[in-house]
Amino acid sequence: MGHASSLELAIHQQLARVSSCSLDELVALLPEYSWVQVFATADRLTREGTVTLTHQAPFRYLLSLAPRQSVEARHLTPI
Repeated sequence: MGHASSLELAIHQQLARVSSCSLDELVALLPEYSWVQVFATADRLTREGTVTLTHQAPFRYLLSLAPRQSVEARHLTPI
């Protein structure tokens, strides 16, 4: 679990630094992790709502940090 937490932190730090990037760009920014590790963690973070995935063009998606209000609202809204 500690390893996943360090990857989550690394993803958040990189997205805060670059604003948005593709998954392949994110993987290149995190060479100490495999593509599968970054994909699985980014997928989970998008499902949790802390990272957003935006469709830019065919086969082009960008990851970015979710607006803070949206994340807090999701935790307050009953499902």
